[in-house]
Amino acid sequence: MNVFFKGYVAAGFGVMKAKVDEDMAGEAAGFVSGYNLADLGDGNLMMCANVTDFEKMGAFMNTPERLQWEKDVGATYKTYTLEEIQG
Repeated sequence: MNVFFKGYVAAGFGVMKAKVDEDMAGEAAGFVSGYNLADLGDGNLMMCANVTDFEKMGAFMNTPERLQWEKDVGATYKTYTLEEIQG
């Protein structure tokens, strides 16, 4: 896994899970080879993903439709890149 998302969805975890499932059944499958999504309660969540094409992910996450969906459901999150610690 090389990307970590930590966020909040006012509409609840179920709304985000449904969106991730939809995305992974479609375009996101072209740049994510695996992921784990966790419900932290009260709309808080985290996700680890293995992103294989950051350029495609950036374009996907910044479409007007995606940004409007995030606004509509009250989604806010930060994204971090990860690197495995060797040793």
